[in-house]
Amino acid sequence: MHRPSIIGLLLLCLCTAAPRVHAYGEAINGFPNWSERVLLEWVNRARSAPQTDLAGCPSGNCAEVACYTTVSPPRYLDQNLEHSSRFHSSHMLINNYFSHPSQCTLFTNISTPYPTMCGGAASCSCTQGQLTTNQSTWTDPFIRMGYFGANTSSASEIIAAGYSGPDATFYGWEYEPTSNNACGLHTNDDNGHRFIILYNGYGQLAGGGYMPNTGQAGMYSSYATMDFAGTAAAQPKIPSGSHYPQQAASVDAWANWYDSAGPSLKKIDVDGICTDMALTRGTQANGAWHLTVNNVGSGCHHYVFAFKDNGGNEVIYPTTGALTIGNGSAQCPDFSASPPPGCAGFDRIFANGFEP
Repeated sequence: MHRPSIIGLLLLCLCTAAPRVHAYGEAINGFPNWSERVLLEWVNRARSAPQTDLAGCPSGNCAEVACYTTVSPPRYLDQNLEHSSRFHSSHMLINNYFSHPSQCTLFTNISTPYPTMCGGAASCSCTQGQLTTNQSTWTDPFIRMGYFGANTSSASEIIAAGYSGPDATFYGWEYEPTSNNACGLHTNDDNGHRFIILYNGYGQLAGGGYMPNTGQAGMYSSYATMDFAGTAAAQPKIPSGSHYPQQAASVDAWANWYDSAGPSLKKIDVDGICTDMALTRGTQANGAWHLTVNNVGSGCHHYVFAFKDNGGNEVIYPTTGALTIGNGSAQCPDFSASPPPGCAGFDRIFANGFEP
């Protein structure tokens, strides 16, 4: 199977937009979905312990693996980049192409009709009403990010197509082959995806757009985009968390922690059963915590990551609602507004999401 994956070069510009206000980690009208959460968590997991993550790189692929000794801070979900990246994945899928630029002139207000009135078809997203072959009319990826309200300073983008899921997509990026052992971004970008993922630059904010091909005319079985840009005004102590695979008898739950000190309590609450997580990647102050969750092969299982910082303050992810281990159907969506019953030792009233 052909599984291309290419890099978007860094561009700089300044844009401003009013941020969307929402509880951190909460899905807003389906953004992000489960696959997109996995992509962000895998990025942060790798950044907290790059040598550990790169240990699985196939022999001969990551010639410059020894260069990645510096741990980087996590990236934080941004709804503007989230919409930009999923739109681009949808646009490529629906209109059957694969490139960083949108292959037409996008409407400058595309963020308004997307996704409810325009899911990405060229007839409603392109001023020409169709794709064009004239590359001078194509919309630059960083212009597109700006249309969705993103601050595109220090922006970058990576895309992929044809992978079987978010895990395969991520490692297609991180394990891309190069025989050049020089450190830094190579002049031919043959290590560019890996460098953008692991390097402490190219933006603190992130959005991931993952679209499986469920019968569209798209060339590939899936399309994925990750956009990075800007500076994070707020830096939640749990920047990301998810589980993998989406549903199986046992799934691996992961959450990243980033603070001046490690957490004093680190639990995952699944259906009201609270279990300690273990630091498996990185350090107490910047690391990925893990637990294998068993007996979840059927039904819907709601969970939150329930941590306390070094001062005993609660840090819940997602801030409201719960993530779901399930089949992702309408009857079992990957985000639920109803959190599970609470853990002992926490003051939060999980039943309605409010502090007492």
